[in-house]
Amino acid sequence: MIEKIEMRGRLSLIMTDRQGRQISRQAYDNHIVSSGRSLVAEMFSGQFGGPPPTAVSHMAVGTGSTAASDGDTALESQRGDRNAITSATLATFDDSGVQRVRVSLQTVFDFDQVNDATIPLREAGIFTALTGGVMYNRVVFEPVTKTNAFKLTLLWDVIF
Repeated sequence: MIEKIEMRGRLSLIMTDRQGRQISRQAYDNHIVSSGRSLVAEMFSGQFGGPPPTAVSHMAVGTGSTAASDGDTALESQRGDRNAITSATLATFDDSGVQRVRVSLQTVFDFDQVNDATIPLREAGIFTALTGGVMYNRVVFEPVTKTNAFKLTLLWDVIF
């Protein structure tokens, strides 16, 4: 059997109210951009043209609605600061006879973060730094109007 490596990711957006009740959960496949693929290749090979690459560490949300593409290096219109990834877990699973590895990353945009009742959130990405750095992937999703009535958890599963 010839194995085909296909990195892929899926973002779950989970909205939770102040009483801890999940009020919405949506899931979207993401687009691993060229800079993200290069990041993985450089980390794997140890060959890089500049400073050594660093692992992903932050997530961001924004209001851009243009479809994700290979050339994306930032969100179209980031809202607020990037949030640090608060948990990362590894798990293996069988995918049609191939053992895959799933990395689950999570961050929470709390009740008082990235709120704007007039312009909904539409995009998210994973980055290697609080500012600058490398964007690994990007996803565009159905509009989410973030207010202080709920916190927004980003749970991102990346499959190798």
